[in-house]
Amino acid sequence: MHIVDRLRRPEYTGANRCLPCTVVNLLIAAVLSAAVATLIVSLGRPAFAAPAGGLVFLTAAGLVYVRGYLVPGTPTLTKRYLPAPVLALFGKGPQSARPGRETESIADFDVESVLLDVGALEPCGDDLCLTTWYRDAWQDAVATVDADREALLSQLDLDAATVEFEEYGDAFQARVDETTVGTWESRAAFEADIAAASVLEDAYDDWDRLSVQQRGQVLNGLRLFLDTCPECGGTPTFGAETVQSCCHEYEVAAVTCGDCSARLFESEPV
Repeated sequence: MHIVDRLRRPEYTGANRCLPCTVVNLLIAAVLSAAVATLIVSLGRPAFAAPAGGLVFLTAAGLVYVRGYLVPGTPTLTKRYLPAPVLALFGKGPQSARPGRETESIADFDVESVLLDVGALEPCGDDLCLTTWYRDAWQDAVATVDADREALLSQLDLDAATVEFEEYGDAFQARVDETTVGTWESRAAFEADIAAASVLEDAYDDWDRLSVQQRGQVLNGLRLFLDTCPECGGTPTFGAETVQSCCHEYEVAAVTCGDCSARLFESEPV
C-alpha cells in the first residue's frame, strides 16, 4: 500500500482525472500488451502469449488508475495536441472547464443602462466607475449582510427546492431546471453579489420585475467595477490570465484581488 501511495498523483486522478488522457493511455496499454503477446508467440511460446499480454495490460491499467497516466508528460501532450472538438467530447473544452456559460444574451438586456439608471455607475472619462453613493452603500452591506446561500435564494426569489448547487473548487454555480442562474468564482464574488443585491433591492424600483437571469447579469456586471475586495479589502485588478484545467489551457479576462488572490470575475475574452 505504501508503494501505491507513493505512485498516486491526486492532481491527475479522482475529480481531476483527465478522461482524454485516460483513454489515450489505455490505448497505449492495449498496444503494449498486444506487442508483448506477439513477441512471445514469435518466440515459440504461444501458450504464454495471452497471460503475458493480459498481465502487461492489467499492470499498465493499474498505473493509469493510480497515476492518471502511463506515459510521462501525457497531460501536457493532451493539452497541446488534442484538438478542441476531441476534448469537448469528454467535457474538457474551454467552455466546459468552468461553470456558468448558459447565461441569457446581453443583447436582449442592457446591463449597463440598468446600472446607470439606478445610479450605481457614472461616466468617468472614457470609462464607467462606481458612484460614491453606491460604493458606500455596498461597503455598508458587505459589513452587515449575512452572506449565505439562504440569503442568495431570498434575494433572487428562488425556492430552495428548485435550486441545484454545483461546486468547482472555490467556485460554485446555482442552476434551476438545468439553467445557470448564477456563477461565483470565489467566496468573495459571492459576498459581493449578496451585498449588491441587498442594495439594489432597496434602491431599484424595477428589481422585482427582473428575471433571475437578468438579476444575475446585473450583479455579475457590477463586479467588473469593484475597487475594493469584500474578502480582504485589497484593490482588485483587471487583466488576462491563463487558466489551466486537467486537459486544457485557455485565456480569460479576470478581475482578481492582488492581496488575497480572490477571483471576483472571470470571462472568456471576446
